[in-house]
Amino acid sequence: MTPDSATSLLRDLLRLYDHRFLDLDAAARRGMAAGTRRMLADGGLADAADRSALPAAYRMRAFCIRNGLQDELERLVRDEVEGVEVGTVVVGGRVYAVYPYLRGVPRQDADVTDEIGLDHRLDAVGWQGGGRLRVRGHAAVQRVQARETKVALILRERRSGVEHHFPAESDEAGFTACVDVTDAGPGRWDVFVAAEALGIRREARCGTVRGPKVGTDPQRRLLGPSTEATVYFTRGDHLAITVKSTPRRVPMHVRMLHRLIRR
Repeated sequence: MTPDSATSLLRDLLRLYDHRFLDLDAAARRGMAAGTRRMLADGGLADAADRSALPAAYRMRAFCIRNGLQDELERLVRDEVEGVEVGTVVVGGRVYAVYPYLRGVPRQDADVTDEIGLDHRLDAVGWQGGGRLRVRGHAAVQRVQARETKVALILRERRSGVEHHFPAESDEAGFTACVDVTDAGPGRWDVFVAAEALGIRREARCGTVRGPKVGTDPQRRLLGPSTEATVYFTRGDHLAITVKSTPRRVPMHVRMLHRLIRR
């Protein structure tokens, strides 16, 4: 059995440990766990599979099953079905799930770093004086509890990848950032929000999650005599800014003079 096929089979087995497992009577649950344990041990499935390719929740199920922790397995599954949030701890730049009722869990099985994302919401966006754009919202690294979370907005030009970073002021109410669009220059700029807590940094495109008062109509602003910026939402509901040159208007008296000269 190849590692890929073993991993796929193990994933399918552990996927059964959800509400269907809890709906069984006690004897059937013990029998199901015993049968899975034989496949993991006697069938060599646990050694052949790449456990790092499995979600942490599946790795924890396998740990309980292999070690005959029936009560802990049932609690693990029940908490997951009921949506109980699992605590975490950050060590050496990695995030580990914490299960108070489990002991001896291998560190690699409890590692959830790659599953950590960013919770974010856009609450307001609008032009202020000059070419400054004021953005308010919320951003937090998932499952990481910290006293301080640093938030920043990033303008990233779509073609060149050039970036401009704008630190935000943040507190319990959310973050506020002032983006000076005059620093960006011509181009199509995608807006990203980034948050960092306890050394764990995540970023995401801004705008897909919005508060109820956020308008979606384009907002235009002249940045100079021949430069215009437009804040808008893409087809994918992402916040973006277009900065482009605009034809310079020729005053009426100059146009009339040119006509007379041409005659």
